[in-house]
This record gives sequence, C-alpha cells and structure tokens, in this order.
Amino acid sequence: MSDTVTLALQGTVPLSEFSTAVAHLHGLIGALAAEAQAGDVTWQIEALEGGSASMTARGVAENGVPPERIDRVVRDYLEVGRALEQRTTIPYPPAVRREAEALVEVLKSARIEEVRFETDESEAIVRQVSEAHGGTRDTPTTQRRGAYGAVTGRVQTLTSRNSLRFVVYDHIHDRAVPCYLVEGREDMMREMWNRMAHIEGWVTRDPESERPRAVRRVTRVTPITEAEPRDYLRAREALPLAPDAELPEHAIRRLRNAG
Repeated sequence: MSDTVTLALQGTVPLSEFSTAVAHLHGLIGALAAEAQAGDVTWQIEALEGGSASMTARGVAENGVPPERIDRVVRDYLEVGRALEQRTTIPYPPAVRREAEALVEVLKSARIEEVRFETDESEAIVRQVSEAHGGTRDTPTTQRRGAYGAVTGRVQTLTSRNSLRFVVYDHIHDRAVPCYLVEGREDMMREMWNRMAHIEGWVTRDPESERPRAVRRVTRVTPITEAEPRDYLRAREALPLAPDAELPEHAIRRLRNAG
C-alpha cells in the first residue's frame, strides 16, 4: 500500500508560486482525506528537492486509522491529477475540485511549464496553458512511454520508512528523477548516497523530450567507480608507439603553434 504523494513544478519556479501550490496541495489532501474518512492522519514532509521544485509528503496514521484509508487518499490524489491532465471532470466533491483547480492555476505563470502529481505507482502531468489552443492546457501528443530500462546519475536523496524512495540526478539532463525500489530490496541502497549509479527498472519518459520521469520497480542498482583527479596519468604508455611515431606532446605543440 502507498502512503506518499509528491507534487512537482517544472520550470523557473518562484517561491511565491511554490508556496501557493503547496497551500492548495494541503487543501486538496485535506479534502481527499475527509472523503476517505482519514481525518486523523498527519501528512509530514518526507523530502524536498530543488531543480524541479518538488515536495513529497507521507501520511502518518493517528488514533488507529487503518493504512487502507491513507492508501485511498494516495490513489485518489493520482486520480485527480489524471482528470486534470486529460481535461475531464474531476470525479470528486466540490471541495476537492476547488483545491485541485486552484493548485494548477500556477500554470498561468509564464515561468512554470507543468505540474506533476506523482505517487509510487504512476504520475499525471498537467502542462502550461497554451494561448495557441484557445487558452486550454497542453497535453502530451502521445502517451507517456514506459519500458524496462536504466538511468545513470548521482543519488542525492534517500528516504526510508516502511518503503524506500530515492532521487537520482540524471547525468545527461541534470534533472531530479524519482526512483522506487521493489519491496524487500532496500539493501541495494546501502552506502549509495551521493554516489554515481546505474539504476535499472521500469522507466517512464516524457513523450516530447524523452527525459526520464521516474524509475519504478527498481530491480538493480549498480555503483559506478568515478575517476580520481590524476587517473589520466595511468593511461600513459597504454599503447606502444611506432619507432618513427610523433610524440603526443610534440603533436599538441605543433597543432597549437599552427593555430
């Protein structure tokens, strides 16, 4: 069962807009919790990441609230995001619709490109309002692509309570990529913080840019040995030179003088 929700804003995100979005996230979670009879649940900040301006909150039960009710809130949160993404009616009471619609109003800012509703199962992406389409929100031209694959990057955020979610900064795009381990494989992340690693699992990608969005059901984490500052010196004499071959330093000097 799931107990975390993540909200991410993509683009150049001012503090004021992020604060507004988080306030409406709080209202949305509260309205969904009331609908799921999960009022006695405290939603604690689990992680904050820059770059994509994302925040993850975890539901902690109080007064004997069954975990199934927290799981329902998480699932409903994703369902709300999908309705907004697909521009369909949000199938929940007015209080939920009001907070959800107010949350994505931040997309009216020219600096915010998209809002992402994320859980450990999937995500929904609501894009910026497009004047070219009569003021409607852009949606991906194709479905998000998912396939078994890998992402290489630096592990920057680790959180572990009942389940394990971590964030890798993709070394190609330098964007935060949330990753979710398969249950029971938490040992794979021992001593992995701030290390370069190859993360294998089910990768979803943006249909337009092909950037990785998330890696779920992670099956393998392979650490990558990084080069030391003077490791290049070990390459000297790796290959024998022909008797009449020009020395590398002479070739570099000749090219430099010619330029």
